[in-house]
Amino acid sequence: MNMNVMNILPHKTDKKKALYTAGLTLLLIIVATILSKGSFFSLNNFRNLLFQNAILGVVALGQLLVIMSGGIDLSIGSTIGLSTVLIMGLQDKGLGIALLVAFVVCGIVGLVNGLLVSVRKLPAFVVTLGMMLFVFSFAQVISGGSAIYKGFNGAELAPFLADFNSMSLLGIPYPAIAWILMLFLVASYLRTSKGHFLYAYGGNEKAAFVSGIPVKTVGILAFVLGALLACAGGYLSVARVAKGTPSAGTTYLIDSIAAVAIGGASLSGGLGSVIGTLMWVLILGILNNIMNLIGVSPMMQPAAKGIIILLAVYLNSRKGSK
Repeated sequence: MNMNVMNILPHKTDKKKALYTAGLTLLLIIVATILSKGSFFSLNNFRNLLFQNAILGVVALGQLLVIMSGGIDLSIGSTIGLSTVLIMGLQDKGLGIALLVAFVVCGIVGLVNGLLVSVRKLPAFVVTLGMMLFVFSFAQVISGGSAIYKGFNGAELAPFLADFNSMSLLGIPYPAIAWILMLFLVASYLRTSKGHFLYAYGGNEKAAFVSGIPVKTVGILAFVLGALLACAGGYLSVARVAKGTPSAGTTYLIDSIAAVAIGGASLSGGLGSVIGTLMWVLILGILNNIMNLIGVSPMMQPAAKGIIILLAVYLNSRKGSK
């Protein structure tokens, strides 16, 4: 079976795109360093860059697994919002119970998505769009339609969660450590036989099935892991802003898709890179820093970021087609 699997595995990344991404990252670092008069290129600022982009980084890893399987998860943003409401609202029961319930509920969201897409063969776009609306409405109902700052019975945040954002190990903030840990786990998973199954399934489902790969299980697992990583992003969000809100994941949906797609993954499946996704999460973070440094209005920053992303996709596709 291993020989068959390796024969149908597509190239995991496009080397030209990876080189282009690395070059663009270096260029942006140079620009940011010049604009900040040297203060950007410092160890402390890089720690802050990891800290500020930890939530997107974790969520993008989940989106990466789904996109590599040939799907897309539009419900990731709503899943983040639901997880923040559950984690914040269930503080009365203790942090452990709150996390357990949040991860189980989010895992069920991913499971339903996976069953409908991988077993029933419904379009991932339509399925996750419907799930996005359902999960967002569900989060609004249990939160009363607004942000919540205490548990449902008035409990404050658990001390560990309240202090998580300010804690560090060897000078590295805990949220950044959580992101690094998730990067290691996902990269390790993709190097296993099951990770190879994911590449094969996303690249050519029929060939993967003929080779004996349990394609339904692989497809379902991708959505479940994506939802669980979204829940982990929700935990980091609560630790950062000390509140739960149904709209907490709104911005992370588009940014996660952008980071994965421009980072070397194919929206048709079979291609994907943890390193490419990591680099583009950092690029988006650097872009935000640069726009703040040059005084771009917060109202114009999404438009400016969109233009830059479209330009990057265009240049990237040209380089990849040569």
